[in-house]
Amino acid sequence: MNRRTFNQIIGATSATMLLHPLASFAQPANPMTRIGMSTVNFRERFSKTRSKDSSYSGGNMELIEIPEYFADRFSLHNVELWSKHFESLESSYLKELKKALRKTKSTLINIQCDEKYSLGAAEESQRRESIELAIKWVRAAKKLGAGAIRFNPGKGEIRYVIEGLRAINAVAKKKGIALLIENHFGMEMDPEVHLRIVKGVGENTYTLPDFGNYSNEARFESLKKILPHAYQVSVKTIEFDQDMNHLSFDFDQCMKLTLESGFEGIYSVEQWHSKPSKVSDEAMADWMIKKVLNYLV
Repeated sequence: MNRRTFNQIIGATSATMLLHPLASFAQPANPMTRIGMSTVNFRERFSKTRSKDSSYSGGNMELIEIPEYFADRFSLHNVELWSKHFESLESSYLKELKKALRKTKSTLINIQCDEKYSLGAAEESQRRESIELAIKWVRAAKKLGAGAIRFNPGKGEIRYVIEGLRAINAVAKKKGIALLIENHFGMEMDPEVHLRIVKGVGENTYTLPDFGNYSNEARFESLKKILPHAYQVSVKTIEFDQDMNHLSFDFDQCMKLTLESGFEGIYSVEQWHSKPSKVSDEAMADWMIKKVLNYLV
């Protein structure tokens, strides 16, 4: 779907929309303010995350280009950044990135932090270093005006994970940044453990349900458990055929479960598959945006 089509849909819509659960200002009627997108979708265009078997032959993309690209190509102003796409955490770099966001009137909704840390490690020194690294990213998120930041519980001892996340959350909360825990292939893949962590860390901590990360057997029942505690939802897809059919799971059922849970936050568009895609990154993003938009208008 192109920008003109989106603008036509937006202009025709008059339904009142609820924004992020923490928002306190007047709610606009534009459903596109409920949709964001992650730079994970365009990982093959970043030299740091390009796969060895990538078929991408274009030029390298830089994070500073993302706000304008999302706004001009997709009419999106909610930006989610993957930590692996940052060139630096130096103040000068963050200042330029924030300028790029402001220029397009975009908002950094979340940073997906996938750096080398282990909050549940047996060694105290490793846990301490992990917390220090995480807090460094929280401070960067604050400088960029981010609404949230996501960290991984990973492996190890759940008591250490909760202790570490509490320390991180104490800083995040003071800076007005929500702490998110996604079902991201660690101990939290068990939804009961996921909720135990979120509740154990306490106020300012939420789930970040990801449609694509559960197995087909566990997907729907697990999502039902964690969706009521969500701050943001990752509407991830996996594999498409060349006719733009999503092959991996029932995306519509996931959307229905999200609506039934009472979710009122932002849906972030994301795609991940270990094999090269049969269709373009833009085509997959358009498909997800249109799908979500159909549930919001």
